[in-house]
Amino acid sequence: MSVVDESRAVIFGREAVTYEEARPSYPGVVIDHVLSLTAARDALEVGAGTGKATTDIAREHLRLTCLEPSAQMAAILESRQLPGVTLSVTTFEDWDGPPDSLDLIYAAQAWHWVDRDVGFPKALSTLRPGGVLSLLWNIPVDRYGRHRELYARHAPHLLAERDERVKRRDDHDWCADMEEAGFVETQRFTHNWSEDLTADRYRALYSTYSDHMMLEEPARTRLLDGLATDVERWGGVATVEYRTEVFSGLKADSERR
Repeated sequence: MSVVDESRAVIFGREAVTYEEARPSYPGVVIDHVLSLTAARDALEVGAGTGKATTDIAREHLRLTCLEPSAQMAAILESRQLPGVTLSVTTFEDWDGPPDSLDLIYAAQAWHWVDRDVGFPKALSTLRPGGVLSLLWNIPVDRYGRHRELYARHAPHLLAERDERVKRRDDHDWCADMEEAGFVETQRFTHNWSEDLTADRYRALYSTYSDHMMLEEPARTRLLDGLATDVERWGGVATVEYRTEVFSGLKADSERR
């Protein structure tokens, strides 16, 4: 099965409106956990997308800088007109932020796309002593299992995820990477939850997954239509189970080194 030659890390802008409508936000308990880790005044969001996490974080009246490489995604975030938020259409790797200037850096559904050799050292140097790096992901518990025959027919290669960045998102212990970079007091927070989706919403959700975006037509449409048909056969509603993972680490202050 051939795919479109486009980076999975920046492909989301192609479906920016659908992404905003179909992708879930983050449970309140997850946002509360992140905000409880440090008394932040200045914060940075890496890969802000359309603002799924930004809106709730911005309610805390922080000075919040958001980085988003997709102009289409950034336009939706900008339209929210969130107070205290400054938006830059760029990647974290290319962003030129001063050292020791932030209390909180967080990434929601994005850090696995950041260059591993750049991301953690740059985050550590940009944070103030006592600042926190927090990495969030909403991870579907079983994306393909209920539709295995459908995928075997239209996109069998998706059943065996090959992108190492996505594998790290789902299975990696990010605390170990933080500790290797020099973060201390690392911790992992997990919250399980679910949402019920109609057939149309379910189809829209899957259409925003990067591996589905990269499928060529007509396989992509046939697969997405088949997902909606499966949900209709189940009575018109599908329950999507999520596990939200949060990995956090602290930049030690000078007295604790």
